[in-house]
Amino acid sequence: MKLKLFITLVFITNLASTAQTDVDNGDWKKRYVFLKNTPEAEYMIRYGDIDNLDCGWDQNFNPFSGKVSGTHEYPMERKDATEINGFDIVLLGTSYKDPANARDGYSGAYEYLQKTFGKTNFEFSIPLKGIDTSKVKSVVVQIFIDDFQAKSFESKFEFYINKKRYTPAEKLINLIDQTGPVGKLITILITPDRISDFKKDTLKLMIDDRTTSIGDGFAIDFFKILVNPKSIKKGTVTGKVFDQSGWPVANASVSCNGETVKSLPNGTYKLLNVPSGLAVITVTKAIKNVFHEKTFSFDVESGKETIVDLQTDF
Repeated sequence: MKLKLFITLVFITNLASTAQTDVDNGDWKKRYVFLKNTPEAEYMIRYGDIDNLDCGWDQNFNPFSGKVSGTHEYPMERKDATEINGFDIVLLGTSYKDPANARDGYSGAYEYLQKTFGKTNFEFSIPLKGIDTSKVKSVVVQIFIDDFQAKSFESKFEFYINKKRYTPAEKLINLIDQTGPVGKLITILITPDRISDFKKDTLKLMIDDRTTSIGDGFAIDFFKILVNPKSIKKGTVTGKVFDQSGWPVANASVSCNGETVKSLPNGTYKLLNVPSGLAVITVTKAIKNVFHEKTFSFDVESGKETIVDLQTDF
């Protein structure tokens, strides 16, 4: 099978400058920022500049709002040789080697990556030195991601923290279906059993597909780590849980990012504290001693209410 040809699209848009600084993120142009006692968290560590893969942002677009970015050109080759390896460029799972398994235009970066770097993916080493490790109680990791399409292509991404898989993040990433290419923010809550990974001088993060050999290329603009978060941007999600016949499902557990509520007799539910960006809701219910579960993904905009009706298989 021949490698699929693709055309790099050029989009004429009004791009906002990344020459911006704010109290939560510092200078957007800097590729490493360490801040203490921001409005969002006791410690904020950002790795990677905030520049939409070096393509710039659409006018008035805020990457932390939860909105999906506008479509941009393919980041097939690194524009800035001083960029941290792995950012602002297409990455591919290490299992991908056969052009016959190409699934998107990003797969065409394979030869460039091999020729330039000798590999198609990177582990990111993020300095954490400066955190008072005795005070680390909770952690949130935010990532601005681009063009993950596991839901369509059946790729299987694995998320590694200090070389050990973190399945809650994998569950989220493998529900993503970004076409465009476009970017969006995801927020990952770190469970108590993995908090110790954030009490070291260096944190190692990697997203990879090591098993399927599918060419599902993706890109990362930045990582942002919030230690002991105070107030991150959130939205409200409401809707109804119903079965395949349209009847309401009462007393189902509706969970998202650590918050769980029960659906009411008419099937309605309301989640008040859903982090902005891509969110995943899990609906569970035990029926006649059989446990049922279904998962949904959707986008949440900061400060707004999102209506999501959830059709179950039970």
